[in-house]
Amino acid sequence: MRYLLIDRILFLQRHQKISALKNVALSEDVFADHFMGFPVMPGALMIEAAAQAGTALLEVSLDYKKKAILVMVERAKFRAMVTPGDQLQITGTMLSLDDSLARVGIEARVGEKLVMDGRLAMGLREPDQFYPPESMHVVKSVYECWLRHAELVDFD
Repeated sequence: MRYLLIDRILFLQRHQKISALKNVALSEDVFADHFMGFPVMPGALMIEAAAQAGTALLEVSLDYKKKAILVMVERAKFRAMVTPGDQLQITGTMLSLDDSLARVGIEARVGEKLVMDGRLAMGLREPDQFYPPESMHVVKSVYECWLRHAELVDFD
């Protein structure tokens, strides 16, 4: 993945909940054009950051036996602008899970202010459809970095 939008995971409870951080920096390429003189984080990137958090919740919870893929954004609402210098805290809560689909409720806040919420439908597929087996260590190393200082609940 070229654009890793999550900087770290704060909390992960298997099959339940995740909390992740995205530090919004003026040096990010997107702010050169969105918008010149008034930099605002695009809603699509807020959704992508939330999808990455949801993906982490699902893939770690399922011991990397499934690859989660965003298939639908449901009821997304953008409630305030996110600008450079903000720290976006994303919370994902697992709403449902079966063999091929999961739904994750998402909220994004800057401080106490709700800036986005909605639901994500995530398709669950076999990882070898997306990653050659010899590259799974790279995927796992991203998660290890994100999880390094996280509070982990329900881990053996």
